[in-house]
Amino acid sequence: MHGFVDGSAFDYGSTSWADFEELISRHINENPRDKARYKTILSPEHPIEVIKDAVDYIPKAEVTVSEEKDFYSVEVNRTIKRSDRDIEGSFALFQHGESPIWTAVTGYSPDFFDRGLCWVFNQAEPDISDFFADSSELRQILRQIEQELSTEILVSKAVVYSRSEEGTISFRTRPYKEVFTDGQLEDGYVDKLNFNVRRQDNEFFSGFISREGVTKIESGDPELFRRYLLGAFVETVADKIEVLSQRDRDETNEINEIELEFESDVLASPTDNQELIEALSNLTKSTMTVYHDNPYAHVSVVDFVDGSNCDIYVTGSKSVSIVPGYKGSVNSLMRIANQLSKDFQEGALTLRDAPEYSLTDFVA
Repeated sequence: MHGFVDGSAFDYGSTSWADFEELISRHINENPRDKARYKTILSPEHPIEVIKDAVDYIPKAEVTVSEEKDFYSVEVNRTIKRSDRDIEGSFALFQHGESPIWTAVTGYSPDFFDRGLCWVFNQAEPDISDFFADSSELRQILRQIEQELSTEILVSKAVVYSRSEEGTISFRTRPYKEVFTDGQLEDGYVDKLNFNVRRQDNEFFSGFISREGVTKIESGDPELFRRYLLGAFVETVADKIEVLSQRDRDETNEINEIELEFESDVLASPTDNQELIEALSNLTKSTMTVYHDNPYAHVSVVDFVDGSNCDIYVTGSKSVSIVPGYKGSVNSLMRIANQLSKDFQEGALTLRDAPEYSLTDFVA
């Protein structure tokens, strides 16, 4: 079932999530090289109908959905046009409480995970959106697990990117806190981590977490993994989602201004402005217009995915304001925030009180 061994008994009739997690546990703990791969997404509307509508018009692609007791089973069959290669597999999809956040899990290969599971969600963009966790949020997630389970968390592999150098991979086993105090993070960010959660000789689970909402469990208890790691991930990123959701300018012309605030003076010169503009120019599926770059920066971004638009201003040496237009989807704003976090500088997102602008503020 969904790429996990001994699943045939579950294929004929409705399956409970507890039964399915027992199947995952047997699979990963009896086969050291196997793992369960998870992808967490944001879907304000019910994702099943969104997925069906998104894939329905695509030639040589079929998605079949069945409802289990407390989750959905999604089977994907598609042919990659360029190579005429078939991709087949399935995944389970479950909701986190009453939130708009859902997670998919599969035991199939990385190839199916990327070209089957993630492909389905990409087709449903922007109604289904990725979300990201920055370095401070990744640290908060691991800290929450450590506190709630009274455990030690050791990182066995860390991928850290510096904006002035190429990314580095460290295989040195160390407490997770040391990764986040590395000098390289002064001008960079943590991208992904492999880690082990244990108390003395008792392992709770070992796995993987990335800033892009992809997680894995390699051994241990899937129920603890879901409850504590995925639970902490959802709780931590929920605040960011609240800031970015429903920020379109309404008919009353009320402006919802989102502020990205940095810890240091990263926008103290025209050169810094140029670095910010260059970072935004690398945003995929979009176009950008630069109105000013010196002595302050003002750019406009249009998202080709759904027509969202926003204005971005440098409002201080430590802050950038993002002002959504009449269409400013959470998917678009999340992509912009993530782009700035990776290619410029990580910062904290907050919602500011509505400012007063005149027409001249939007005209070069």
